[in-house]
Amino acid sequence: MIVGRMLSWRIVLRYTGLPVALHVVLALAIALGYEVMGAKWLSVPALPVTVLAAALGVLLAFRNNSAYERWWEARTLWGGIVNSSRTLARQVITFLPAPRAHRSDGTLETPSSASRLVQMAVQPEGPALAPLWAQVGDGAVRDQFGKARDLRKPGAPRAVLATFDHPPADWEHPRGVITGVFEGITEDARELIYAQIGFVNALRCHLRRQDPFPEITPFFRPSMQEALRDEQNVPAAILLWMSTRMRRVYSDIEHPEKIYLRVAMDETLTDLTNHLGACERIKNTPLPRQYDILPHAMVRAYLTMLPLGVVADLGVLTPLVTAIIAFLFIAMDAVGRDVEDPFEDGVSDTPMTALCRTIEINLRQMLGETELPPPLQPRDGVLY
Repeated sequence: MIVGRMLSWRIVLRYTGLPVALHVVLALAIALGYEVMGAKWLSVPALPVTVLAAALGVLLAFRNNSAYERWWEARTLWGGIVNSSRTLARQVITFLPAPRAHRSDGTLETPSSASRLVQMAVQPEGPALAPLWAQVGDGAVRDQFGKARDLRKPGAPRAVLATFDHPPADWEHPRGVITGVFEGITEDARELIYAQIGFVNALRCHLRRQDPFPEITPFFRPSMQEALRDEQNVPAAILLWMSTRMRRVYSDIEHPEKIYLRVAMDETLTDLTNHLGACERIKNTPLPRQYDILPHAMVRAYLTMLPLGVVADLGVLTPLVTAIIAFLFIAMDAVGRDVEDPFEDGVSDTPMTALCRTIEINLRQMLGETELPPPLQPRDGVLY
């Protein structure tokens, strides 16, 4: 995706350079023939050329609007993938029950710690919200007769309006209840979050028709990578593995609340599946070829007729005017053709590589990791 304030001349010339040059040469030949050689038959009335330009402008505007809608839908879908990835990681960290696994010596296995932010959210640190009367007012409210009612007296209604305090010293969280105190990042949670990072990278390569395994190797065990090599749709297979892994984790918990948590997490996986299918629809269903071939042919026909229609009025200036108009129409045609395919790893592509890196940074930071890859930066004004 082009993000620079100025277009690179290299990109501009790649789009328009050769076609514009050919039409300028043609216009120069017509101007020389008309002015120098006296070939007055090279001039045609300007009215047909003007009418054709108006019709061609409407056709190009319709085609480019349709192409931009495809590009914007692709970017919206990847925005949804970013949000769903963060949601899934949050659900995995906070909803996934910790396994009651024991080491060989009989002690309970302790999950690894999460990010500092998550740890602060689950560690009580004393009163977080003081009583309302300690902050504002005179500690009283008025009854219907205007008389003050002191809420600070013992036994008064609503004597303590809002306090967060430590749990009792003898309080213990019941074993096996899902809604218990957060215990840290379990191995299952870590694998699921890494699998989500692998999913977005596999989806990016899947849409660009690239080999995904060099990109997803850091996020899966070797046995998992070998199993994925047998799959034709690697992103869909990863989602299936994640759903099956969640089912295995919750099958070890005997509590009715696990149904609701599984449903909530499965809805996030469903959203990711829908995003996958929508991206494949855009990739595999181009604009009807009529909207591609017809505007392209009409642009070339119009630019061929243009010097004939203006040479009588412009004379030797015909090549200059032709160059300006040819650049405009050829650029509009080329941009529309390029934008309509947002998953081709080109300069107008959806910046999936940068979005995958953003997801990786966000999710690994949720896991409490500190050695994170840097965000991707534009190269020559283009973000891939």
